[in-house]
Amino acid sequence: MPRRVTWGRLALAVIAVLLYCIPQFAITRDALNSIITNRVKQFIPFDGVSESLGLSGWAGSSVAKNPCDATLSAWIEDEAALSWKKISEQTGPAAGALEGFVIASPSTKDPDYLYTWTRDSAIVTSAILEKLIRTGDTALEASLRLYAYSQKSLQQVCNPSGCFEDGMHGLGEPKYNVDGTAFTGPWGRPQRDGPALRAITLIGFADYLLERGTPQDIAFVKSHLYASTLPADSVIKADLEYVARYWKEHSFDLWEEIDGHHFFTYIASLAALSRGATLATKLDDSHAAQFYTTQALQIEAELHSFVSPEDGVILGYKEPKQFNRTGLDAAVPLGVLISGSGGADKWGPASDHVLATLKAYVDSFREEYKINGGERQLAVATGRYAEDVYDGIGISIGNPWYLTTLSVSHVIARALQYYTSNQAPIWINHINKPFWAQFDKKIHLGEVLTHHDKRWRHLISELARWSEGFWQVVQKYQGINGQLDEQINRDTGHPQGAKNLTWSYAAFYLASLDRADACSSFN
Repeated sequence: MPRRVTWGRLALAVIAVLLYCIPQFAITRDALNSIITNRVKQFIPFDGVSESLGLSGWAGSSVAKNPCDATLSAWIEDEAALSWKKISEQTGPAAGALEGFVIASPSTKDPDYLYTWTRDSAIVTSAILEKLIRTGDTALEASLRLYAYSQKSLQQVCNPSGCFEDGMHGLGEPKYNVDGTAFTGPWGRPQRDGPALRAITLIGFADYLLERGTPQDIAFVKSHLYASTLPADSVIKADLEYVARYWKEHSFDLWEEIDGHHFFTYIASLAALSRGATLATKLDDSHAAQFYTTQALQIEAELHSFVSPEDGVILGYKEPKQFNRTGLDAAVPLGVLISGSGGADKWGPASDHVLATLKAYVDSFREEYKINGGERQLAVATGRYAEDVYDGIGISIGNPWYLTTLSVSHVIARALQYYTSNQAPIWINHINKPFWAQFDKKIHLGEVLTHHDKRWRHLISELARWSEGFWQVVQKYQGINGQLDEQINRDTGHPQGAKNLTWSYAAFYLASLDRADACSSFN
């Protein structure tokens, strides 16, 4: 039989609420939460009364209900396994390439993608590194070592961008033949994100080896990955010197179309130099560490120039109107992922500017593609940018891509980890309000929702469901037997463009890991 609610018991609950709300009291909200849960509940049957007092979060869990769909999870697990298989098959001799080389796609006609791109290779190899770190499967170390050897050899290849001996200009070359020779055809060059991405991946491997710290590991790092000598004769050192020297110069973007200054290239450069400075410090290369830090700080300051002063949205490139574009581009969420930034600060996945950008970016495709059906709120297929004209073979009209659609759910998965693991409050301001308002029309400027608030739990659950929707889009339009090509036809939903795009599989695999972490964080 439930205990009767007396005025005394009700008063005790009201006092607890007042203590919670008055900041002058020297008691933390977490501590008060514990007191209320363990003490007040002895006197008050929280069923019903707690809800009327707004204490429903104190009566039970303060974490949003796990919205991760079990059936979808099973498919993602299977597709992630296939993605890993494809990554393995499309690397090295198994793919008709030299050891350590990653092919972009086995497709040789309409389009011919049987090349090794510096960008794609670094991102794909980062998936191998992530599995190594998470599982401790030391057999994967061979793939990282072969990648390091192969990239060092490519750095020495003279190509249309230049030679290593001539100011290292050749490092800006975007792609090579799979036999390690230079590709000499016309192309958008230089592309300065490649060396930065390669440095990020190999710095991660160097950190892994240094943390294990065997004499052999340390010797390998110092002899093959990062040696302090100049001119640079180690793969990471060369890339960092290139990035530090040339990040201010013009470059083609990651889509190989616009020669200018790009958010993706800048944030990749920032991540490379910041992590490179830390590595240099570990290896007693103090002058280099200072140089890289100085350049990183300059890039950090410059990144703010990509933020629109009107709505706080991050643009993919400067002055997009000169290219007849809005600047809403998948390069931004992809750059956020590459940066490794966390939480709600600066360029983190839960930052106001990133959340505002995600909404604007997704909305730009709602009526662009027939397969999206004009959906006004739920997840939709997304492409590189709405004005795209590359159809996967030639120039006509652009389509959604698998990896760009996945980038939205991937960023959100990291944001969810931040909110649920840290029980971080949601602060509503003029930049992020449009994003959160799509899940709760009643939110208003200046509102602060804490994890004790049922509306906080509602927002987090709706955010997770929104993220799940992008996975469902990929599931709906996957190829036969789970094949992931480059694009999805905007009208029919059929796969299109380069077959079995390795970057698509790497994007899926990496996103699946963060989704699993996000789902676990709800528990």
